Amino acid sequence: MLWKAIPRIDRYVFQELLPPFLWGIGAFAAIGVSAAVLFDLLRQVSEARLPLAIALLLLALQLPYFISLAIPMAVLLTCLLTFARMHTDGELMALQAAGLHLRRLVQSSLCFAFMALILMFGLSEGLVPVSQAQAQQVLMKTLQQGNFELQDPPILYKDYGRHSDLDRLFYAQQSEDQTLYGLTVLDWTSPEEPKIITAKSATWHAAENRWTFKNGIIYPVNIKGTTPYILEFSEQQIQLASFAVPEINPNTLSLIQAQQYLAILRQQDMQSKARTLEIQIHRKVALPFTVLVFGFVGSVLGMSRRRLAASSGFGLSLVLVLGQYVLIFIADVGGQLGQLSPWFAAWLPNLIMVAIGLGSLVGRTEGLRRE
Repeated sequence: MLWKAIPRIDRYVFQELLPPFLWGIGAFAAIGVSAAVLFDLLRQVSEARLPLAIALLLLALQLPYFISLAIPMAVLLTCLLTFARMHTDGELMALQAAGLHLRRLVQSSLCFAFMALILMFGLSEGLVPVSQAQAQQVLMKTLQQGNFELQDPPILYKDYGRHSDLDRLFYAQQSEDQTLYGLTVLDWTSPEEPKIITAKSATWHAAENRWTFKNGIIYPVNIKGTTPYILEFSEQQIQLASFAVPEINPNTLSLIQAQQYLAILRQQDMQSKARTLEIQIHRKVALPFTVLVFGFVGSVLGMSRRRLAASSGFGLSLVLVLGQYVLIFIADVGGQLGQLSPWFAAWLPNLIMVAIGLGSLVGRTEGLRRE
């Protein structure tokens, strides 16, 4: 009954928009996952010996985030292709001849985009923070428990720091459970004084997040390549900074949680991080409204193009999305430097895109009048 209560023109537009919208979500989400997650997980599987089952779980937990990011792009592509087809088939001209103004069709597409906006906001505030936090927890727990498989001898293991820099390179001749034997370690945790550590054995303690080296020698190496001293030890503890708890990822926080974290940063007088987080909080609201902006821009551009192939529409969508992210980057820099307020830095890309859409709508209306 509710569906029949919707005006017929809106029902027709919705039916035309839904199939390409679902296809666009799948396509853009797949691109995002492949580019941002898949290759990093493959690296961890091969280098850190991350179990394949854990890698697949992490991949599944990342899907809600990339689906939410794909929604604005899918709306843009959908409106482009749908209204371009209607233009090519003469439907726009027939509707206009029947007294239907183009603004009415744009209104229908904006209603569809608004429903997509609600979907994106629900994902961003509900499922995405939970799945992102769970993914981070699974990865940290796996690494801290030592649930990675060591290679067959000779054994190579890379220990990465917080910023994905290589801190230590382990080379061992044999392994048994969580103990390595015949060990040599290249240590770059102090760039000004790298070390070479040799030890008879080293045992991994997951609960304390540390290695215990036994019967070894430390060779510090200065920038000239010489060893100023040699230190022999019977037992040496090494805490792994690479497994330390990282800074809070805003994607793991809802709006309310982000506001609470912002208050903590301000209390600790961490102004730079607080300003960055404040921009991200405003963007959590502004980004879903990008769905409306892209729906408007895509509808107007689609009405102005005949015979727009799916590949061309996909390419044009990528160009517009790239332009949007360039604007976001520039606005973020301006916001972090204090040249723009956090609110304005978050909403400026949307405002620019709306201006582009309005200009295109005026131009398209004048073009149809001449036709």
